[in-house]
Amino acid sequence: MGQFKYRKFVSPILVLLIWQGISAYGIVPNWFLPIPTEVLKTLVGMMMSGEVPHHTLISLGRAVSGYLLAAVVGIALGLLIAWSTLIEDFFDPLIELIRPLSTFALIPIFFLWFGIGNTSKILIIFKSCFFPIVINTIAGIKGVDSKLIMAAQSLGANGFQLWTRVLLPSALPMIITGLRISTAIAMMALVGVEMLSSDSGLGFLVIDAQRTFDTERVFAGIGILSILGFSLDKLARYIQSKVLAWHSETSLGGGM
Repeated sequence: MGQFKYRKFVSPILVLLIWQGISAYGIVPNWFLPIPTEVLKTLVGMMMSGEVPHHTLISLGRAVSGYLLAAVVGIALGLLIAWSTLIEDFFDPLIELIRPLSTFALIPIFFLWFGIGNTSKILIIFKSCFFPIVINTIAGIKGVDSKLIMAAQSLGANGFQLWTRVLLPSALPMIITGLRISTAIAMMALVGVEMLSSDSGLGFLVIDAQRTFDTERVFAGIGILSILGFSLDKLARYIQSKVLAWHSETSLGGGM
């Protein structure tokens, strides 16, 4: 088990070593690909000055707000659609019409309607996260084995018991998968909208450094975004393992 965990660090370390060699030996110019140690030094300076914590907290506030709103609305609507064909017939065309639209194509409309403040940014993140959550919720409920439903009904389960004892527990892996997918989508939407119109946040930090050709600050900001996204995914995996402790996953890979 321990050996397996250590293997996960091999590829990132290998990439960093190759990057260090390419940059340090001048194979590519430093303005194009700065030396990792210099990026780290820049990042430490930005941390010590409070610049990174300031922008990180702002970005996290926006991302978490939009994500939680999408989770609440998406799960609730998904359950209602799975419960009622009338509700499904009403909402399904709207979902399928809006879902394919690029989030960034809608940004000008959000800015016109809600301004360029936090409200529009949160709603853009909401739009990005909403559809994976609602679709996975619907698929999870509708994908429950009919034999389980019939078995519960034959044992005298009423509607409430059927939902709480059979449907929701069976659909939970799919629902949580939708929630986990949306953590990464929230970060991507956040960075995009902050780059387009913002004076704060990690997306602004990266694009502002690019405007002054400060490549080391650009890579430092990208590094923070990568670490933040990785940490959020690890947190989502941890919550998933606790909530679905009863659910065993199957690996088709080799035993090595």
